[in-house]
Amino acid sequence: MPAYIPISVILLAVSTLLGYRQWHMKRQLALMTARVEEIRAGAINQRVRLPSSSSVLIELGGSINRLIDDLQQNMEKLNLLESERKKMITHLSHDLRTPLTAIMGYVEVMQRDQTLTEDIRQQYFRIIAAKGNKLDALVRDFFELSKLEADEDAPEPEKLNIVEKIQESVLSFYQQFQLAGLTPQLEFPERHVYVWGNRQSIERIMNNLLSNALRYGANGETIGIRVREAEARVWVDVWDCGQGISETDLPHVFERLYTGKASRNASQQGNGLGLTIVKKLVEKQRGEIQASSIPNERTVFSFYLPRAT
Repeated sequence: MPAYIPISVILLAVSTLLGYRQWHMKRQLALMTARVEEIRAGAINQRVRLPSSSSVLIELGGSINRLIDDLQQNMEKLNLLESERKKMITHLSHDLRTPLTAIMGYVEVMQRDQTLTEDIRQQYFRIIAAKGNKLDALVRDFFELSKLEADEDAPEPEKLNIVEKIQESVLSFYQQFQLAGLTPQLEFPERHVYVWGNRQSIERIMNNLLSNALRYGANGETIGIRVREAEARVWVDVWDCGQGISETDLPHVFERLYTGKASRNASQQGNGLGLTIVKKLVEKQRGEIQASSIPNERTVFSFYLPRAT
């Protein structure tokens, strides 16, 4: 006959097993808590890795690790933004101080020196006006970029004839092209080409790119604008044959306040915000912008917008 195990023995075994499992879970939770405290104290690269047969603990550990991953990524992004903010303030302070110092210097000379001729005074007024315009442009670009970065919403897109819009932008630069002795080379499709975009944003993009081409490429005597189609995208190329951008500077041309001192004429440098604004505006319209350059041959800025059918 089979031997019967007393119920008391069974209860004792079950109680022992449950007690061990409870002790084991408490121990693992304590180790998990200790690891979390280490991470909270600054050991951000630590992770919770505890061998366990408990699906609950495994899921909890995975959730904690994913939370730490997100926290680490946010901290890295925050540190990068803080570094960029400090760099931007440093550059901005310098760029603001330089024209202000020049303006104050010329004003002081005009106040103190009564022997200045009228021609010299008019020359000083022109310099002051130019410095003031540069200062105004820097402040406006800075606030525009700040607004673009703070506003996560994309501008409302509409179906636009991109050829017509680019032609309008080129016509608005007619006088500048004449003064520079340039006749732009235009390559547009003969039919309408439609994109999804925002009118004001496209106008700002083209103004910045054409201004950039005039500033840095007029000495190459040729500037071109081209619209081309590529499946679901419509590309716009703005190119010049000026001094170009060095291989060292090229990866940084869209960074804020980067003026490419090694590759561009220092007397013609912009404020380093125009191309950054262009990049932000293109991306907010679900597009992309690229730059390529062979110095003294051709420098091209190309961006695309989604094609509308």
